[in-house]
Amino acid sequence: MGDILVEARLAEEYGVSKTPIREALALLSQEGLVEVLPRLGYRVTGISLHDVHEVYHLRLLLEMEAAALAARRASQEEILGLRRRNDEWLERLVIEGTPSLKSYTHFHDAFHLGVAILSRSGRLTRFIQSLLQDSTRIRIRDPLMSVEGFDEDRELAERITDALLARDELLARTTMEKHLAQSKARILTELNEPEAGISRTMST
Repeated sequence: MGDILVEARLAEEYGVSKTPIREALALLSQEGLVEVLPRLGYRVTGISLHDVHEVYHLRLLLEMEAAALAARRASQEEILGLRRRNDEWLERLVIEGTPSLKSYTHFHDAFHLGVAILSRSGRLTRFIQSLLQDSTRIRIRDPLMSVEGFDEDRELAERITDALLARDELLARTTMEKHLAQSKARILTELNEPEAGISRTMST
């Protein structure tokens, strides 16, 4: 965070002209991921505690509701399909050994988005998808977004899908709430005390 990005340097590093670099940086600026520094370049926007609180407040509101709706509306076949796909993702990551951050976030988001899809609410699903994309740079600060988190991810998927299969809307809500609250707490610890977090073993 806070790194200075210079168009010419990036163009040379990636072997492209300045035009696509400039366009990419403009898009990142519009999304608030970088800020323009006149005559200097661009700076990667840092993550504030406010950002973390805001993102997780919204995730709790949306994803707890999605889990409850999924418990009410999804078929048994759909729920078991979500669990199976999650297991398949985990198997691929285990084979990969030390998965890339991109691979792990795709795996993580696939399950959360899968629960949202089972809610059968298109708008709710789109909001959650947009929030997951928008908050990637925050969520990757979670120390368990790494091979250390495999067991927790497997257990979460089992607990959530068990609640969905039981049609227990309250349990689905509280299980999702606990998971998100724990993730938020780990990120806040990482931001306040960088050395206190679990060391990352994931390649980037």
